[in-house]
Amino acid sequence: MAMSSIFILVAVSDPVIHPEATHVAAATGHGVIDTIDPREITRLLPRAHSVLVDADTARHIATLDRRPGIHLLAADPGPVDWRAAVLAHAENGYVLPAQAPELLEALGHAAVPDRGETGTRGTLLAVCGAAGGAGTSVLAAAVARVAARSHPVTLVDAAEFSGGLDLLLGLEEVPGVRWPELQLGEGAVSAADLRAALPVTGDGVACLSAARTTIADPFRLTPEVLSPVLESLRGASGVTVVDVPLEGACTDVIMDACDHAVLLIPAELRPAAAAARLVARLTSSRTTVTGVVRHRNWSGLSTADIGDITRCTILTELGNVPRLSRTVELGGLPERLPGQLATTARLILENAGVRG
Repeated sequence: MAMSSIFILVAVSDPVIHPEATHVAAATGHGVIDTIDPREITRLLPRAHSVLVDADTARHIATLDRRPGIHLLAADPGPVDWRAAVLAHAENGYVLPAQAPELLEALGHAAVPDRGETGTRGTLLAVCGAAGGAGTSVLAAAVARVAARSHPVTLVDAAEFSGGLDLLLGLEEVPGVRWPELQLGEGAVSAADLRAALPVTGDGVACLSAARTTIADPFRLTPEVLSPVLESLRGASGVTVVDVPLEGACTDVIMDACDHAVLLIPAELRPAAAAARLVARLTSSRTTVTGVVRHRNWSGLSTADIGDITRCTILTELGNVPRLSRTVELGGLPERLPGQLATTARLILENAGVRG
């Protein structure tokens, strides 16, 4: 078969959804190349207009270079394997045949990748605390503030019942969408459009935060909601800092999607034990994990102890910052960060390969 200059790669091994996938691909009017041979997938992936995969072939796709236009398919009634979708950097997931019209629309509006931008992608950095009250949100916001001096930056609040990172940045009165109002639609989401919809600080930090309400809110921050946002931000230049809860439905998805994870570990026995479990869970993924030791009012363990217990590379230490808690409560995190906090944030960014 002659190969069209624009083609859709169908790499679907599931015999139930394979006919549906090829039918939808053909309906776009583009050429269709159908293969599950890993060598052929590797060869064709960079040149395809879009790529259709299932959970089996997604494992091979996950080992290859990231690219836009990947869609993960599952058989009706589902569910979509969202973990496989994140690992393969899929833009979305669809259940066939029920969502064939939505898939066709996504393929019809998918942009042909700009060959001049194939090396451009953003950095996703997760910041996670090993215990409550460690100051994880403050550290995440500080990292975002330092990164914003040289890069487009988005700070993402991934804790479903957070009070809202917009409060921490003094953005509570600034217009812009919060999680419940975010409507992504179908297909790829432009990172520029996403950032433009968010409230932004004076120093350039766009913040996607939880919303505050006094009534029962049906919104739930799920992997299905979060994954397209992370994929969009990852596909454009800039830095995304994600404030990650220690546990929750989205934690594994975030850690799998991010390039680097920073654990803020209070120098105490129980937080160290919790951090050790999290490090062990992440060792099988490709996420680089480093630790920051947090000295609160009392520390029962040394930095060396934390390293031994968690088996995590310790990047630096962070002690108490005088009067910071009061400053944050009264006016949010200041643009001019305290020296110790700014230095820690800069070290985290440098370790993640983000240069000023």
